[in-house]
Amino acid sequence: MKKLIYLLPVLTVFLLSSCSSDDENNDTPEAVYNIVNNGNGGVTSINDANDSEPLEVVQAVPSVQNSDYPKSMPIVLFFNDKIYLNSLEDGFEVMQNGEKIGGTVSINEGANGFAILTFSPSEIFASNANIELSLIGVQDDGGNEIDGGIYQLVYQTNNQNTGSFDGNGDFSSSEGVLFIGDGAILNGNQGCVSPVTGSGFAAITTGNALISSGSAIGGASSMMILGAIEESFTSVSFSYNFLSTEFNEFVDSEFDDSVIVTVIGSEGAYSEFITSVNTVGIDGNTQCVGFPGIPDTGDDYAGATGWINKTINTGNIGNPAYVIFLVTDVADTIYSSVLAIDNVSY
Repeated sequence: MKKLIYLLPVLTVFLLSSCSSDDENNDTPEAVYNIVNNGNGGVTSINDANDSEPLEVVQAVPSVQNSDYPKSMPIVLFFNDKIYLNSLEDGFEVMQNGEKIGGTVSINEGANGFAILTFSPSEIFASNANIELSLIGVQDDGGNEIDGGIYQLVYQTNNQNTGSFDGNGDFSSSEGVLFIGDGAILNGNQGCVSPVTGSGFAAITTGNALISSGSAIGGASSMMILGAIEESFTSVSFSYNFLSTEFNEFVDSEFDDSVIVTVIGSEGAYSEFITSVNTVGIDGNTQCVGFPGIPDTGDDYAGATGWINKTINTGNIGNPAYVIFLVTDVADTIYSSVLAIDNVSY
């Protein structure tokens, strides 16, 4: 039987639209939070009288406190319940080098109906900066405060980048592609997965050294950052293939490994929940044989969705822009999942 393991508290941030400021990172009238609710993950009233459990973060990216991560990386939090939006107005704060920084707080709804929170600063974080996120007295739909009354994440930014991603949508090179965790550009057929276009595709996993020498962040999450993109756009299209060892024995459980895409630009941001083990379900996957590293635990079955074409409408978020893919092993650090990406255009 699978054991539930809670990770260190960390914030996950999903970007939608944000305010821009000419006075970067100062605590000015621009340092406010634009709260955007997508779906039913956020509620406007206390409506679950039978709920007495405290609100908790069950997964977060980044998930290793006091480590350093790229300045373009969003913060993402997965909760065990819905969030009461009014409690975010005074209970959410992000500090950069000791000063309040504004941006967008996007609430997405997971397949279980619970909240996924993404924070995007109004301007990309500075390099070598101290970032501190605080949730104080934030409540769920039953009026229960976050466990312990306060949740804090502290980490540092670095200046990792790989150049321009323009024109590299078939992953013919590593130009403009940055992996955080276990990720790589894979060439040719990899078991059940073949490139959609060109000779290779990109992949990230929730495991340790399954397709690269890297390990998932906190043993549970990996990201791929594409950018900078200098060309202006209002939508992003791509093909994805979601593989998981969670299929089929943990479908409809709390172990709902998930995929989120966030797009950040100079004039705003957008974030969208793409898929998860529970969203795909038993009927939405077929057995995958031969992909590197999976199945890594449990039984000998790993499932895959096959390639699915997806377009997300971002609106005009300005440029330079970054497209960020996240795959995360929700609520535990075992039974890995994989996100393969190819054929990116905008």
